Amino acid sequence: MKTTYIGEHLLPGQFGHFFAVLAFVASIVATVSYWVSVRTEDEVKSRSWKLQGRWAFIVQAASVFAVFGCLYYALYSHYFEYKYIWRNSSRDLPVSLLLSSFWSDQEGSFLLWSIWQSILGLVLIRTSKKWEAPAMTMLSFAQVCLGSMLIGIFILNYKVGSNPFMLLRHAPENQGLPWVNSPNYLNFIKDGNGLNLSLQNYWMVIHPPVLFLGFASTIVPFAYAFAGLWTREYKEWIKPALPWALFSAAVLGLGIMMGAAWAYESLTFGGYWAWDPVENASLVPWLTLVAGIHTLLAFKSSGHALKATFFFFFITFILILYSTFLTRSGVLGDTSVHSFTDLGMSGQLTFFLFAFIPAFGMLIARRKEIPAVHKEESTYSREFWLFIGSLILMIAAIQITFTTSIPVWNKLINNLGIKKLFNITHDIAPPSDGVFHYNKIQIWIAIVIGILTAIVQYLKYKDTPKGQFTRKLLIPTGLALVATVLSGWLGRVNYDAYGAGFLMAIYLMMFASYYAIIANVAYIWIGQKGKLKAAGASVAHIGFGMVLLGIVITSSKKETISIDRMKMLDGGFFGANSKENPRENLMLPRNFPVQMGDYHVTYAGDSMPAGESKTFYLVRYERKDATSGKTLEAFTLHPDAFLSNKGEQTLTPNPDSKHYWNKDIFTYITAVPLKEDDSDTATYQPHVVAQGDSIFFSNGYMVMEGLDPQPTSRNYTAEPNDLAVGATLKVYTKNNDQYNLKPIYLIRDSSYEYNIPDTVAPLSLYVRFSKILPKEKKVELEVKESTVFRDYIVMKAFIFPFINVLWIGVIVMVVGFIMSMFQRLRQNKERPAVKKPLTKETVV
Repeated sequence: MKTTYIGEHLLPGQFGHFFAVLAFVASIVATVSYWVSVRTEDEVKSRSWKLQGRWAFIVQAASVFAVFGCLYYALYSHYFEYKYIWRNSSRDLPVSLLLSSFWSDQEGSFLLWSIWQSILGLVLIRTSKKWEAPAMTMLSFAQVCLGSMLIGIFILNYKVGSNPFMLLRHAPENQGLPWVNSPNYLNFIKDGNGLNLSLQNYWMVIHPPVLFLGFASTIVPFAYAFAGLWTREYKEWIKPALPWALFSAAVLGLGIMMGAAWAYESLTFGGYWAWDPVENASLVPWLTLVAGIHTLLAFKSSGHALKATFFFFFITFILILYSTFLTRSGVLGDTSVHSFTDLGMSGQLTFFLFAFIPAFGMLIARRKEIPAVHKEESTYSREFWLFIGSLILMIAAIQITFTTSIPVWNKLINNLGIKKLFNITHDIAPPSDGVFHYNKIQIWIAIVIGILTAIVQYLKYKDTPKGQFTRKLLIPTGLALVATVLSGWLGRVNYDAYGAGFLMAIYLMMFASYYAIIANVAYIWIGQKGKLKAAGASVAHIGFGMVLLGIVITSSKKETISIDRMKMLDGGFFGANSKENPRENLMLPRNFPVQMGDYHVTYAGDSMPAGESKTFYLVRYERKDATSGKTLEAFTLHPDAFLSNKGEQTLTPNPDSKHYWNKDIFTYITAVPLKEDDSDTATYQPHVVAQGDSIFFSNGYMVMEGLDPQPTSRNYTAEPNDLAVGATLKVYTKNNDQYNLKPIYLIRDSSYEYNIPDTVAPLSLYVRFSKILPKEKKVELEVKESTVFRDYIVMKAFIFPFINVLWIGVIVMVVGFIMSMFQRLRQNKERPAVKKPLTKETVV
């Protein structure tokens, strides 16, 4: 008997799944139609097939938008009968973060990618003219692959994709559970699982769309390059492809750095970049894309490096697909902080990757047909150094990719039997110090690229008079040297964690960064005569130099100010498997000022606002004049943290920062007390003392200095009829630290006796004033060393100097790319392509 389920909203899911399948089928029709259009020699039939492909793609795009609408409607309406909605959202989630939950999981992010490719395809249909059919063949095929990720149907007993509209009761993990057959099971589902706390940040509303637009846009240079190779029009494709490549580099670079900004604000690996595998997977295609742009520019002006341009545009999109495989197959589950879990689509992801690799086969097969200039380039030519710079970027990409792929190498070694064949006993281990592993190589690459960024624009294509070249660079070189010396001297750049050799590399990178900035600023006025419209490349290079400068300054001058000088967190506080250095974390008892660098820092309390699932901690910073004690500066930060209530006791913190023009103070919570176990076996022990007497405890002793007849305390507010007296105590510890205590004894309204204890929170030391013994001229104090201390936070704080140089550099670089893109679009409209006569230097 069929069960009728109460309260389910099936229509959005049915429509959504229908449109997902329709988009998949329509993209197949579009791919085949465009492919036949290119292959058909009859012009009328070719036009007919192209028109069919165009309409099929439009239907596909409309269907993708409909899928988006259905899924967002279900999210907005909190239809938790759908597994995707239940798994990634909750009722208390603000509307502003619903989009974050939309693309927080695999199906939603694939859909986002498909939406952007649909939009780009519609733009190509409108603008690509004669390149429409060959270019759209590749883009439509990419849509077939993406569409297959969302259909969730069985084809020849193989499940293709994952349906985002799967009902919760249909999920494989729920089969056999009693509630599945209950008609009113929705009555038991009061709320969704919720959005991952680290994703509840405004950057996650804007970062993924920008990043996925960058991912999607790399298909366009790939498609144009493939179209040129396929149709044997080896040179004509570069004119429409260059603005797209510049657009892709701008958007992908912006998306990557938005991810860095999100990591800076929401993750706690100590800054904006940690060479996490997911970070690396998005950076590498950007490096090869930039390399391809520079070889394309070299070919446009000199005829050199066309084969390299094909290669770089092909490898960029392949690396985008490889990064998708890495982050979504689950292979990085143990090495990355923000990769996806495996949804069982590893086979599809592998097919998606290998489906586009035949482009390299065509490149190899037709390599002899590709135009090439056989005359050797001059070492004083721009194209020579553009090519060298592109090769160096490729080397950077290879090194990053190789190390990032260690989990893949281990899997291949195990699955192919190589381990057994060569008697290998252990997997390849990732580097123990991952950051330094990358930095020690990439810093030298950055030095070379920075210097090339400075000098290449002063070179002319084909050849440059040596005297003219060196004369123009004299002033920028001198200024860069002066800036480097002053920065190192006044800024005290003496980073010695990895020895003198690495410190030398830091100074060289600083010089290369200044050189790139200063030389390109000078070139705008010398080479471009102040014409900013034509200076997009120089602006992008200035931004790149600022990014390098921001990286080298913040990395070499980053200062940890949360130093645990009292060694309170020694003895395994963070656990044996924790990567936290206890000496770089500071315990802050509530309302107890602790010295931290130039500041006194106080944990002033916490709050959990209505509708929030995380706790906000008030951390007050105060900087005083050492002589007068006058407060020079005071501010409050609000780092927050979520302590899982699902048994794992996992802390998920979000940092907070104080921003200055020249630095950031970056603060986050690393530990809070657990609330479940409040057992405290310690008891108060009485001590009868007179003025000058000492009381010993496990970490030191305290001296009774006297009585205060008008006591004041943060824990005591006097009332008119109070008779109060405070015991003034000085506490001395084994570490030579000193504290003041003032427990209070009072009689209120002539009859009620009270005592107000005082605490040395870092020592878990409690003292209360229990009696006055007038005959003996003594008092009774009770002392307890608590075994359970609950009112504290553990915090980590850094100073990032001049980090704004990095963020401003990103903006300037992206603006430079966009300026160059519009410049190329204007040139494409102004100058129709003119075929140049063949020369002795050219072989076609």
